[in-house]
Order: sequence, then structure tokens, then C-alpha cells
Amino acid sequence: MVSFRPFLNGDITDLIRIWNDHGPDSGLVTDLSVDLFDRLVLSKPYFDRQGLIAAVEDNRVIGFVHVGFGPNADETDLDFHLGIVSMLLVHADYTDPSIADELLKRGEQYLRDRGAQEIVAAGFDTACPFYLGLYGGSQLPGILESDIRRRDFFTNSGYQSVGRIALSKCDLNTLHVGFDRDVLRLRRSVRIDYLPDPKSRSWWDACTQGFLPQLQVTATPTAGGTLVASATFWDMQSLLASDGPRTMGLSKIEASDTEQDFSVVRYLLLESFRYLQQQEIAFVQTQADEEDEPTKELFQAVGLKNFDVGLILKK
Repeated sequence: MVSFRPFLNGDITDLIRIWNDHGPDSGLVTDLSVDLFDRLVLSKPYFDRQGLIAAVEDNRVIGFVHVGFGPNADETDLDFHLGIVSMLLVHADYTDPSIADELLKRGEQYLRDRGAQEIVAAGFDTACPFYLGLYGGSQLPGILESDIRRRDFFTNSGYQSVGRIALSKCDLNTLHVGFDRDVLRLRRSVRIDYLPDPKSRSWWDACTQGFLPQLQVTATPTAGGTLVASATFWDMQSLLASDGPRTMGLSKIEASDTEQDFSVVRYLLLESFRYLQQQEIAFVQTQADEEDEPTKELFQAVGLKNFDVGLILKK
């Protein structure tokens, strides 16, 4: 008989076993380690063991659901209005669908008991308390459209799509970063600087990305003045056990509100890609709202191509 209870410290090895042996899953990072699970989950200051619920049979954990909350507008604390079902997995040997159904029900109840009025699957944008980089790519994209099993589970459980996120990738091995008129003009008027491991911009940023190897690239006028634009990348290979091609995630783009934003940010990204090529980085991944036409146009202009779509599923 299957029972359910909150996480206990002795469960860690069972959770890792479930992660690595729950069946085919192209959306998840493989070969998760205890150390990585500790860094991305247990060490978070807002981790609550009551929100990590285990399904147990014969004193062995066979599945789990992990839920949490996103940040408030200032990113200084949690916002209990929006709940997030961050992860739900059941070991491949246990095919009874009622186990996952009951885990989801209990996770949702935990969120509602603490004030959640809406609940989303997996997380997106800043709504990413756990598992950033372990599912979907450079940022949490909701549920991948290609992840049919997970998508169908949530839609059959009453979740509805309220948005779409376009995931994009650039192969730096084949990208030719040329020098057109805009690039040559901006090279004279804009200075590009590279800052490794920049200071976190908020409490939430420190909690979710502060431990990741990052690179901030900035554009400022050569004649002096304030920052015009910046882009922040993080080393996705730092979360992988394999020694495969290195990938950087483009997590943030910020620009001042000027008419020349597009050309400056395009120049900033092209110079960033040129620099990453020199560091033997193979790929860059990023994402944007599918309805954000300016950003999609920018991505196309620097060689980023769509490879999947994330669905924001909400209940």
C-alpha cells in the first residue's frame, strides 16, 4: 500500500534514484548527483520539507512531488499568491497513474493552504524556486511542448495553457559573426566589457542563480556615460555530469529606453557570441515570450533559431 509523507533527510538517495530511473525523459538533465540536488533544492533558504512530498511503499520512496512559490515584485521575499509544481516524478517500475495523481493533489493542497490562488506547472521566468537548469534549458519554460507525457498529465489534471515561450539556440561552431555597417559604427562609439560572476541584482536572483558561473557583458558609450545595455550568460555545463559541448544560457537582456536599442543590443550579442567562440563555447540557448516580436526579431538577427516551445500551464 502506498502512503504519503513529507521529505526526510534519509530520502535523498531514493529521490536521486527516481530521477535517474523514472524512464525516458528528454526534458530532464540525466545523471543527477546528490551534491547537485543539495545545491539546487535543499540548500535554498525557502526550502520547506513539507512541500516535498514522498510516495512510499514498503519503506521505500517510489515517487515525489515538489512545490514552492515565486518571488514578490521586488524579489525580496516569496509571493504566496502564485504556487508552482516544480517537479513530479514516479519511478518507472510503478505504473499506477493514481500515484502521480495523488502526489499532485497533495502538492496543490499544500500550495492552497499557504495562500496560492493560481498554480503553474514547472515554472517560468522568475517563477523558478527550484530545478533551474535541470529541466527545459537555459530557463524554466513551463512544460515543453515536445514533452508529451508531462504535458498531457497536467492538461488532463485541469491545467490550461495561458502562454507560449519560444526556446532558441545558436550553434557557435557554424555562426559567422561578420562586420556590417552597424557593427563598424558601434565599435567606434560603444565599449564592450566582460564581467565574470557579476553581483546578484536581488535576493531572489542570489537564491536562484547566484551559485552559477555567470558572465555579464555590458555596452557603454566610449565617450562616457551610463550603461546602454547588458546581457547575462551562465555556464549550463556546470550542471551536467558529461563532458559534452559547452553551452551558455542567455538569461537576461537589459537595455535603456532609446530608439537605438535594437542595433546596440544586436551589437552587444554579436560581440558576446564572438567572445564565447574564442572561449570554445559551442552553443548559446535562450528563450522569449512567443508574442514578443521585437525580441524574436533580435534573436533571428544574431543567429538564434527556435528548437522547441514551452507551454505556461496554469490552474
